[in-house]
Amino acid sequence: MQVIMLGPLMLKYSLLITIISVAAGYLVTLFRTRYLGTDIRKPILDDLMTTLLIGILVWKFSTLVFDFKSVIRSPLSLLYYTGGTQGIILAVIIGILILTYKCIRHHKPWVLHANAALTWLISSYGVMSLLQVFFADGGISSIATAIVTAAVILYQFRHKEHMNSLHHLDVSIMWSSIGMFAVSLFGENDTFWLGFSSKQLILLFTSILSLIIKVMMEKRNQL
Repeated sequence: MQVIMLGPLMLKYSLLITIISVAAGYLVTLFRTRYLGTDIRKPILDDLMTTLLIGILVWKFSTLVFDFKSVIRSPLSLLYYTGGTQGIILAVIIGILILTYKCIRHHKPWVLHANAALTWLISSYGVMSLLQVFFADGGISSIATAIVTAAVILYQFRHKEHMNSLHHLDVSIMWSSIGMFAVSLFGENDTFWLGFSSKQLILLFTSILSLIIKVMMEKRNQL
């Protein structure tokens, strides 16, 4: 059964899993940032929550951008359809732009924002993968994803005092990308270029880029 009946309403399992995952990610982020002062912690969490809400709206109504003619023909379709993967990508891009603007405009610590956002994203993705094992069609790849995300979150908690460290942020991104790339090798079937899918290429590029940045920062610190 893919839906839960709440009176006259039907709630999809996928939506319920997403809501639980996002909420769990927020709690993990809240716990990780507990050592920060309230004057620093609250604005960061407020900014992330605002960005999330805007991202959800962008994702929900991105059909206006990607399929404008269909929306004009049937305006009620906005209530039932979302932008799918394209909408998620657009929402992420706009979310990053919003956070970047806030940090630059108001001179906020962008590394702290990025670290907190990464914790929220990774932990939510890990919880979602774990829930899919029990309530959806998740298999070995979902279990492996949950393990990778748990390892990254454990690393972040062991270095929670380094949330303002660019090196710590870069290492977290690097291991997340490497882990996700390794997991994707067991589940990706669509070939985009050189035998890799588009997702694998993005993860591979991110892994290499973060590794280069890591080496450059370590060499600079040794000088």
